[in-house]
Amino acid sequence: MLMVVPVIAHRVRRLGLLGMLGMASAGCQQVSYGDDGRDDDWQPAPNAWWEDTDSGNEPPPPDDEADESDEATDEGLPPKLDTPDDKPETPCSVVDLLFVIDNSNSMSAEQANLIASFDGFIAGIQANLDEANDYHIGVVTTDAYALNDAPCQQLGALVTSSAAGPCGPWAAGRFISLADDLAPAFTCAANIGGNGDTDEHQIEAALRAISPELGAPGACNEGFIRDDALLVLVLITDEDDGAVFNQGSPGGPSDWFAEFVARKGIESNVVMLALGGLPPPNACNNAEPFEGAQITYRVAQLVNKFSYGQMGDVCADDYSAFFADALEVIHDACNNFTEG
Repeated sequence: MLMVVPVIAHRVRRLGLLGMLGMASAGCQQVSYGDDGRDDDWQPAPNAWWEDTDSGNEPPPPDDEADESDEATDEGLPPKLDTPDDKPETPCSVVDLLFVIDNSNSMSAEQANLIASFDGFIAGIQANLDEANDYHIGVVTTDAYALNDAPCQQLGALVTSSAAGPCGPWAAGRFISLADDLAPAFTCAANIGGNGDTDEHQIEAALRAISPELGAPGACNEGFIRDDALLVLVLITDEDDGAVFNQGSPGGPSDWFAEFVARKGIESNVVMLALGGLPPPNACNNAEPFEGAQITYRVAQLVNKFSYGQMGDVCADDYSAFFADALEVIHDACNNFTEG
């Protein structure tokens, strides 16, 4: 059964995401906030989300307080839609897609949904972005992935071996390109299993994957990220970054945003998509093992900072609707791509 996936699209950037989260504070996860609501004051819960039985923490700040704290936290960061006024409308021709997939033990159904939706997503990109005729596609996990060959058993290294066995290297190296048969290549790379570390580092994995260090000659991700490409990140997780065991990726949403922008140079050259835990109503059933999701507060805060960002429900039975909406976001970003 096809389910309508709730989305928070780039057209509603400031229509109260944090307020929506506040209405759903009683639920999957206990979350503590600093008095002023700044994201770098955020503190994760002392217990894992599946152990929570009662939410007694304060909700996120209302919209007016959230907007004020966002301004303070984001002071000095690049503005959204930082394309020049006189930029010609020339669509991008090069796209780098990075999938960050949670490989903890509760993610088997979500990985299957992603694989099932991939063909339609790529077909939509090919059909709707006529000028975008050069793709790199990579997959990373939320931990140091043990199934990779050494020395690439490290956080942010692209997956070339999975639960299905060896996947790559492919025609261009450790990532998938148009020279490869996309469907079987991605099916293998995304079949990462559920033996990953329960301390997920979703955002750190993405930042390391696109870092100059891992992209250097001879490094694990050599050639994957290109300066002249639109960067599309797709994050799939049923837990918030850093919400378990007081760990997770270093920093907070504002720090992460600044690092992504610094890597690409222009904020609007990044599309940030995430399938995570949304506030109710959602498709989650937290009464059943592995049928629920923690509300991904910090991931949502990061997505909301981008001009081209979208959140979807990771608990949905089908991701087709999410990716159909994502195509429009990517199309708009491609039309506004600016060479750095």
